[in-house]
Order: sequence, then C-alpha cells, then structure tokens
Amino acid sequence: MDEPSRGAALRAVGWTEQDVRRYEQLSTYRSRWGAANLGRDERRFLRSAEAALPQKQPSSAPVIGPGLGTIPQGCFVALDFETADQGRDSACSIALVRVEQRTIVHREHRLIRPPRRTFLFTSIHGISWSQVAQAPTFAELWPQLAACLEGAQFIAAHNASFDAGVLRACCEQAGLRPPSQPFLCTVQVARQAWNLRPTKLPDVCRHLGLPLQHHDALSDAEACAGIVLAARASRNPKN
Repeated sequence: MDEPSRGAALRAVGWTEQDVRRYEQLSTYRSRWGAANLGRDERRFLRSAEAALPQKQPSSAPVIGPGLGTIPQGCFVALDFETADQGRDSACSIALVRVEQRTIVHREHRLIRPPRRTFLFTSIHGISWSQVAQAPTFAELWPQLAACLEGAQFIAAHNASFDAGVLRACCEQAGLRPPSQPFLCTVQVARQAWNLRPTKLPDVCRHLGLPLQHHDALSDAEACAGIVLAARASRNPKN
C-alpha cells in the first residue's frame, strides 16, 4: 500500500486531515532516514496510524545487503535519487558514482521528468517541474545510465531501502528490469563501523570530514561512496 492510499485508508476510518498529513510527512521522513532518527512520540504516532490500516501484503522491496563484515573490495557504484512527491516512481534527479580500486572513476548526474507534475519536495532539493519539464523520462534515461553498473559488485546508498525502492518503482513503471546487484546501506555501515547515532548523511559526513551539499544527488552519492571507502579503510588500513 503506497502513501497516498494509506492516507485515504486513514481518512476512511475517521482520521482527521491534520493527522493524515502528519502521518504522511513522518512516514516519508522515516522511509528516507530511518525510524531511529524520529522522536519517541513520532514513532508512537506512526505505530498507532499503521495499526489502524488494513493488513498489508508483504513488501516486494529488494533485500538490502551485504553486511559491513562482507563488503567486497571490488568495484561498486554509489547511487542517490531525489523524488518529486511521495510516490517512489517520482524520481526527478539521479546520480551514480562508480568506484574502482578505491578511486572514483566516473560520475553521472541527470535530471528526470517524473510521471506527474506534482512537486512536494522542492523546498528540500530545490528542483521544480519547470526545471525537469524538458528532461528525459526514467525510461528514456536509464538505458544510458545502466552501463555505469556493469561489473559492479554492489550498489551503495544512504538509507538504501529508499533508493532501492525508487529504482525498483521507476523500473517497473518504465517496463524495465531492475539491476541485479545487491544494495549496501551506508546508514548501517556507519552504525557498525563507528557506532554513530544519529546517522543522517550530514551527521556521518561531519564525523568523517567529507564534503556535502545535502540533497544534491551527486554530492550525496559521492559522500556515500566516501563512507564505504572510509569503512573499508577502518577495517583494513592496508587496503
């Protein structure tokens, strides 16, 4: 059940419009940054809302892995999406950063025209419909970008369940097969490697001294790549 239909379900069981909006905002924040970065009252509110929803079917979201102890030493690609609205298929910006032998060897950063004109998150990432109206759709763009993943052992993303879900939704909407590589979540990497809390991307970058222009997809993806490399170095300084 996606967020708009969850909101409709809550309205149907008598929730006020104010509470529905609060649920949608908190749910979107949780999907992006994780429940650990919400307050206790906010988590309690989400639990009470979801207890009122009809029984959900199991999610088909891709499995996130591998764990920190099994990060391969080979090539990987860090990925970041920005979205226009609460739908996972609403990607409006994508960045991919390819790393080979501890070095960034390729960067891609493109705007995407999402399937709807609705932009709810312009205040976060600065992207509006006017900027993407002439941009390619995901279906038009992805075949050009997919070559960046060739030979990569995994895809890294910060709060990978969000970006993996966006990638899967966009591929499904476009009638394309999603990539086969597993996702590595750098939120979990940071928690395991340095015991950080909270672990939003600015927090981890501050700890590691990584530059960041948050919610710029390329900057976020480069920071994500830096987290993986720093975690590898912390476990085996000779590599």
